[in-house]
Amino acid sequence: MQGLPPPSEREREDFAKRVNRTLWIRAYVGATVAILLVAVVAVSATLGTTFRVGDLTAVGVFTVLAFITGALESAPQAGIGGSVLFVAHLSAAITTGPIGATIVAFLSSSATQAWRKREPIKLLFNVAQLTLSLLVASSLYVIAGGRLRVATFSNQDFMAYVVLVFGYFTINSASVSGAVAISRGERFSDIWRFGPLSIFAVTVPILALRQAYRDNADLKKANQDLEASHRELLEYTVKQIEARDPYTSGHSRRVAEYARVLAFEAGLSASDVKDVTTAALLHDVGKVYHEFGTLLQKEGRLSPEEKVLLQSHPVRSAELIATISSLRGAVELAVRHHHENYDGTGYPDGLRGESIPIGSRIIMIADTLDAMTTDRPYRSALKFDRVIEEFRRYAGKQFDRRLAELAIKSHAIRRLVGGMSAETLDTISSSPLMRSRPWVRVRAKASGNPAQ
Repeated sequence: MQGLPPPSEREREDFAKRVNRTLWIRAYVGATVAILLVAVVAVSATLGTTFRVGDLTAVGVFTVLAFITGALESAPQAGIGGSVLFVAHLSAAITTGPIGATIVAFLSSSATQAWRKREPIKLLFNVAQLTLSLLVASSLYVIAGGRLRVATFSNQDFMAYVVLVFGYFTINSASVSGAVAISRGERFSDIWRFGPLSIFAVTVPILALRQAYRDNADLKKANQDLEASHRELLEYTVKQIEARDPYTSGHSRRVAEYARVLAFEAGLSASDVKDVTTAALLHDVGKVYHEFGTLLQKEGRLSPEEKVLLQSHPVRSAELIATISSLRGAVELAVRHHHENYDGTGYPDGLRGESIPIGSRIIMIADTLDAMTTDRPYRSALKFDRVIEEFRRYAGKQFDRRLAELAIKSHAIRRLVGGMSAETLDTISSSPLMRSRPWVRVRAKASGNPAQ
């Protein structure tokens, strides 16, 4: 039997080159791992305090996110493939710092490479270079003054973030290009195409998004500050209205507390309870207009014309409240219709039954409750038993029957009625109750019947 022909000189040279490249690749991978270990020790010694036990949750979240991203994206072809792993990695860096980011990169890349069934040498290199890239970049971010655990994306330091992005992509692309150059026997400069310009192209959209986010956050904060100032002004206005009449001191605040309890016990959501409470606090803010001043201070009964004028205050109050965008809608409507009677005989629009906003129906009861349980110039405060009689007498007429019964049976309401004094609430925003209702007349003289 004739043996195999001896390899040609070219075949021997190719084999020697392959062996040589394999040895160089192993040495390159070994050097990458060694550098990573040294970097881990150095960073742990110098920046280890940036990691907190509370960061473990974020580490877990970013690890899972990075693994899912890496597992779902198509495996890159030979050479330098693209990846969106950097999104989770950079997020981990600015959230948990160098140590947390290193853990995320190591665990997620190890799981991803195992999922893709990489050869051991490739798995080791890919894990090492990704971890090293993020470790060094996140360390540079902290050294450059970057802040961790910022409340919003817009609060990051601009230059520190640039250092983070450039550092991560530069180390990542350079290390991979070095491995590819060795394995192919080509020059590094022919392989490393993801240079500064490419990094810049990736960085610019991220930074542009960051700036847009910051601008939007700044605008939102400015609007919130403006609305907060406007709301404080409205509450101050309520105080000024109340100052005209010491008998109604603390009225609006008490009405707000009653309304809050009723809204909660009626099963409204937390946001609806908040809206009803706000509407109750500001329900009479429209009385700040000068045309109501003489009515609120008038002794004796109002003329028919004065009653009509007074009945316009819910609309004026709603219009004033609507100047604050966050109060438009539910709060505005609750204020506008808080004088609507359940049987349709109220004002300003004559709504009836369930067509009256529930916030208005609640304020109607809370408002009435406070008027009956506080002293007025024309009568003393009513006992709670008499209040119950009045609620049941006008249930289905002036009041929502279900809400009236809820107020009657509420232990919290009874405690509030018994525990809140005018002195306690005298400094809290409120507004006077000057209503035309079956049980009260503005500055009416005592008649012996509390329902008049």
